[in-house]
Amino acid sequence: MEISLRNFALHVFCLQAFLYTFVFSKKVSVDDPVVGGLSLPLEHSFETGPDAVFTRRASIHFRSPLKMGPGTITHSIPLTSAEQGKLKALAKKGGFYRVRVPTHLSESFDEDDFSEADDYVYTFTKACSLVESHISDDITIHADQSGNVLSVIISPAQGTCQGNTVSSSLLTDFNSTVTLSLTVSGPVPDTQTFIQKLEDEKLQKAKGGGADNRSFLAKYWMYIVPIVLFMMISGGGEQGRG
Repeated sequence: MEISLRNFALHVFCLQAFLYTFVFSKKVSVDDPVVGGLSLPLEHSFETGPDAVFTRRASIHFRSPLKMGPGTITHSIPLTSAEQGKLKALAKKGGFYRVRVPTHLSESFDEDDFSEADDYVYTFTKACSLVESHISDDITIHADQSGNVLSVIISPAQGTCQGNTVSSSLLTDFNSTVTLSLTVSGPVPDTQTFIQKLEDEKLQKAKGGGADNRSFLAKYWMYIVPIVLFMMISGGGEQGRG
């Protein structure tokens, strides 16, 4: 009896361990979008001119292999009061809010040790639209099948500026969505078949198979008949007047 109870307890323990492992692994695969995916840092600037300083705004993540559809965006920290002031000042004078991303999605992106990329893709939007949208926006990343970023588009929730006054308390946390759009390869022309057709025509002409062996009248009767008719009519008119 004691052995049976021990075996029963052992089976229950093994079952609990299995269920815990299954639930934990399921949670990691669903809730953690970074696992096995591609990432992209997003930077923004509240300054104008070619020497504008960009700072880190968020991290963008997509699952791998690349598929068109929504991704995950994780913002680093809320906007500081100084950044809020810069954004509102930029909106007041009709300036543009700019963002940039590197030109390639990376599998080894490290948020704690991020170094500047060699090249970026830039875009911009009206700062007043972003302010009046309470910094809510949609971001679309256009890339090819190899993960090369072709363009980035930012669209505030409110596309036009109404001149509304917005409290700084509404400009703290970004509310963003991100979508990946992949290019689709178009039809490729069948150049090999076209070249072969040209070669065949060239070969036929060289053999004389394509030469026109009809007589002169057979080839050009449609030009000769109108001229003959015209001459006959003109000759008949002259004889009548005589």
